[in-house]
Amino acid sequence: MAEEQINSDTSDKNWKEMREKLETYEGIIAEFEAKERQSVFKQAGLDPSKGVGKAVDMMFEGDLTVDNLKQYATEEFGVEFGQQDRIQDNVKQSQVEQSQNRLENIQQSSVADLYDEDVVSQIREVEQKGTIRQSITAKLNAMEVDSN
Repeated sequence: MAEEQINSDTSDKNWKEMREKLETYEGIIAEFEAKERQSVFKQAGLDPSKGVGKAVDMMFEGDLTVDNLKQYATEEFGVEFGQQDRIQDNVKQSQVEQSQNRLENIQQSSVADLYDEDVVSQIREVEQKGTIRQSITAKLNAMEVDSN
């Protein structure tokens, strides 16, 4: 009876140790797979952190080889290798243009444009030479005059 209890305690310890080793090995395997994936993307000329490379990284399923990645990117996204940097630059340029347009719209509708240059210069002078209270008062007065 005592011998059976000793054997069951030993086998429980072995299972626990085996589970811990399994978790450790699975973590190591996941690290190697991630490094291998990064390496294959780099060899294919894709950056998995942005642009077309990110889309391919998110959607690609299959045998992870350079040729398969390139073929998938070409079929799904129309990438001709050697040109993906130009595609990403075009996307960036488009975003910059949109941002510039938004900035110009904001500047055109800013409060300073609603008032005469003379009023704005007077407020700026009060801001520089006066106290905070005087600056706020000048701005509020200008707004009140404008609303009347």
